[in-house]
Amino acid sequence: MSIDGITGLDHLVIATRDLNAARDAYARLGFTVTPRGHHTQLKSANHTILFPTGTYLELLGIEEQRPANAHYSAFLRQREGIAAIALKTPDARAAVEPLTAAGFPVSEPVDFGRPVELPGGSRDATFTITQIDPASTPAGRVFLCQHHTPDLVWRPDQLEHANSATGLEALVIATADPDAVAATYATLLGGTVTDRGSARVVEPVGPGDGQVPVLIATPDRLHWAWTADPAFATATLPFFAGFVVRVADPVKTQQVLQKSKFPTVVGEGVMRVGSGSACGAMIAFAQDFDLNSLIP
Repeated sequence: MSIDGITGLDHLVIATRDLNAARDAYARLGFTVTPRGHHTQLKSANHTILFPTGTYLELLGIEEQRPANAHYSAFLRQREGIAAIALKTPDARAAVEPLTAAGFPVSEPVDFGRPVELPGGSRDATFTITQIDPASTPAGRVFLCQHHTPDLVWRPDQLEHANSATGLEALVIATADPDAVAATYATLLGGTVTDRGSARVVEPVGPGDGQVPVLIATPDRLHWAWTADPAFATATLPFFAGFVVRVADPVKTQQVLQKSKFPTVVGEGVMRVGSGSACGAMIAFAQDFDLNSLIP
C-alpha cells in the first residue's frame, strides 16, 4: 500500500539547456508538444506532452536562476535528462505528515501557476507541490504534484500523437544497487517488487491513472536495450535513465521514427531511441510491452 496521499506517477521532468531544441526533438519523435508555458514564480518555462492515461512529460528550461529552481540549474550544469519525477496527490499539504512518518522528510508545500492560452482568453493552471528531501529518494528528485485545474492541463486537442503514443508504460532507473532503490519506490508507490535477476520491477497494485511500473536495473542489463548510450558514461548512478511509452499502432511509430532520422534500434517489438536524441532520456516505444524485452 502506498503512502497515504500518493496515488501514482503524475509526470516526468526532462530538464534541457535548450528548450527550443527539446521541443523540436520531441516533435520529430512524433509527440504533440503543447505551446510554451511560463512558471512566473519559479522563473522556468516548459512544454508538455500529454497522455490520455493522466500522465505526461514535461520539457523544462530555466529562464532565470532563482533559489526555487536551483536543483534544475545544478542538474543542467552536469547534463540534460530526467531531473525529477512528480507523484500524483489529491492534497499536497495533507500528504506531508504521512510522508514524514514514513521516513521521507519534505519541504513546505508551494503554490504556483502558469498562464494557459485558450480560445476565450488566458487562464492560470495552478498547482501545489511538496518536495521530498532528495537525500531520501535515490536516482533523483521526487515531489508531489496536486493539480487544481486539470482541465487546463489535459486538453482534449493535445492528447493525440503522430507516433500513436497513449501513455507512460514504465519509468527506468539505472543503479548499482537495485534492491535499495526498489525498496524506496515500492514504499512511495505502494508496489510489490519482482525479482528479475540483476533487475527489479516495482509493480503498482492500486487502480487508476498513474499506476506505472518502475524498472530498476544495473547498467549492464540496460546496455542490452540502449547499447553504449552516452548517459551511462556521463550520469552518476543511480539516475532516472528513461521511460517506456505505450503506442497504439507500432507501424505509425516506426514510420515517424524513420522520418525523424534519429538512430533507432528495433527488436522484439520494441523501438528504442537513445538519450542523445531525446535530451538525455532513453525512450522505448512498444504496443504489447513486456519488461523482458528490455532486460532479457
